[in-house]
Amino acid sequence: MKRFIVLMLLVVMVLSVSGAAEAQELRKGLKIAYSVGYTGNAWRSQLVSSLQAAADVYLADGTLASFQIVDAGNDTTTQISQCNTLLAGGLDSLLICAVSPTTLSSVVELAKSMDTLIVLSNDPAAYEGTYCVVNDAYRYSMLINRWMATKLPSGSNVVYISGNPGNGTDMIRDRAVYDAVEMFNWNLLGEAAGRRNQTEATNVMSALLSTYDNIDGVVCQNTTFEGVKAAYDNAGREMPVVGGDGVLSTLRMWSQMGDYETVGVTNSPAVSAASLHFTILLLQGYELKQEALQPCPSDGGENLFNTVLIDPSVAITLDGRMPADLEADYPNIVQYSLEEAMEMYADAEDTYAPDVTLTREQCIDLWFNPPQS
Repeated sequence: MKRFIVLMLLVVMVLSVSGAAEAQELRKGLKIAYSVGYTGNAWRSQLVSSLQAAADVYLADGTLASFQIVDAGNDTTTQISQCNTLLAGGLDSLLICAVSPTTLSSVVELAKSMDTLIVLSNDPAAYEGTYCVVNDAYRYSMLINRWMATKLPSGSNVVYISGNPGNGTDMIRDRAVYDAVEMFNWNLLGEAAGRRNQTEATNVMSALLSTYDNIDGVVCQNTTFEGVKAAYDNAGREMPVVGGDGVLSTLRMWSQMGDYETVGVTNSPAVSAASLHFTILLLQGYELKQEALQPCPSDGGENLFNTVLIDPSVAITLDGRMPADLEADYPNIVQYSLEEAMEMYADAEDTYAPDVTLTREQCIDLWFNPPQS
């Protein structure tokens, strides 16, 4: 009798372990697509390549049954049409890097009616029932602005070269620049849209130089440093303090400028890969930590807590060190000296931005509790 009871207990234990294992088995065969607003510059191309690299791993192990990337060509109507077509094909999740943060209501409502998870990636947008996984555009911009403040005293005259007007991320960076102007008591002489394009940055900086002869510093969004320098070279004027960029073509130009000081900060293109990890983990039953979600940047930070924010990944300075207060406020950022970066990325293309990609495991540690058994 005792032997029978022991055997029955063993059977129950085996079945229990087996059931727990089945409960822990992660969902596979997912169908996911990514709508990217545009791929018109090198940073966006790196966003796509980082995304595809992460997706390839999931395709290889069967987690993903299908994965598509479509480019809307910076057109809101095209993006809406493409998203509707993707949803009609049947998806577990649609990730959207929005052309505009205010044009996706119909897409979101359609996805909700189909029980399709919507995740806004890279550029935030405030829609109930969605998530955002985005680079922290405000902290990215403020890191550069705060570094510049160590070189530009109160009362300095600055101009601002912005990015693409109307883009969600750009509007957040604009707010950070205006806050910095007030915080550091700079005199903002003028501003113009560089559209994250070196040629356009040269043109608008040349126009500003023809208007103002007392510029102490240039605050600029990424992918414009080289254009600003070209404008100063064309005008035969000495470069003042200019906010830098982490792309290698800029770093290589900077390395030829002697002891000139700026800061190159990478706004991580691999936010796309982090967005994919986040989405798959949600679909596989991982539960978000209570503190993981922050206010949506596009919502003014008041009502919608649906956003995972990612800090800048890399900072490059002449000596490899940022001021102590910045190091304390950005504890996870990887720092290199300009010389180190030149050596590390000697064989990389000019268009490459030094980056650190969050792994699936890091995303779990940052944002999730384990799935429930």
